[in-house]
Amino acid sequence: MKKRFLYLDTFALVRVSSDAAFAESTKAYIAKEGFLLTVSAMNFIELVSWPKRWAEVVSFVASVPFCIALNPDEIAAKEVACYPNELASLPVGFFSSDYSYSAEVLNNALALNLEGKVVEFAREYRDNYRAALQVVVKKRESFLPEKSGKYSPSELQMFMHSSVLSMLFPVHRDFLARALSEAQAEGQSEGINVARFKAAYIQALAIFVEYYVQKKEGKPSDMGDILQLGIIPYVEMSVLDHERCDLIHRFNRDQLFPGLLQAHNLPTFKALIGA
Repeated sequence: MKKRFLYLDTFALVRVSSDAAFAESTKAYIAKEGFLLTVSAMNFIELVSWPKRWAEVVSFVASVPFCIALNPDEIAAKEVACYPNELASLPVGFFSSDYSYSAEVLNNALALNLEGKVVEFAREYRDNYRAALQVVVKKRESFLPEKSGKYSPSELQMFMHSSVLSMLFPVHRDFLARALSEAQAEGQSEGINVARFKAAYIQALAIFVEYYVQKKEGKPSDMGDILQLGIIPYVEMSVLDHERCDLIHRFNRDQLFPGLLQAHNLPTFKALIGA
């Protein structure tokens, strides 16, 4: 049976977990629809800023079937391995259903990770966020729309191609060189099909829409939110904050992403599950 993934961003996880009635409704919905609650390392890293909510979130996660998705860079590696085909499913590092651990044991293990490694990783990520934001804003000034103040479809295509390949380089340098050589040998003028790398593609698209089109100034923590988007193409449903949910709906409305993405904000998710 094909696994069905439900992803709650950190904001949604905190809100659901801290409201007993909301948590019970979500558990019932997960059981009814056969979902796997999907969490990521980024969820845990961001929870460092919510220490009073750690116990509630960990308890909620451990109370339902859940999995821990691979980080977006690891997802990208799986996509590279599949190219030119599409990656079929979300790469996962841990399924709770693979073990006979009790909810209490899972709870303790998750809490231990929160209190240990994740705290250390969070410090490193914060520095990386700041550096990434500076690069995004700096590059924006050198890539302005040529006409009428709006980016053309060809300019979007140019941005996406360049950005996705940059995100895959230098880790996948050898693959990129080989794939480009093969495309040229086969007379494929478009070269590498960057839409196959959905984890990187959706991140680059978010940067383009928010920072280049909307001219958002942003804050370092936005980079963490954008990084988490790498999971969204591989889940059946996501629950995101208003801003990211609106962004996903824009992708769908304007057909910017190669495939329909399912996203709710908290109010629409509540209405869906009858909370």
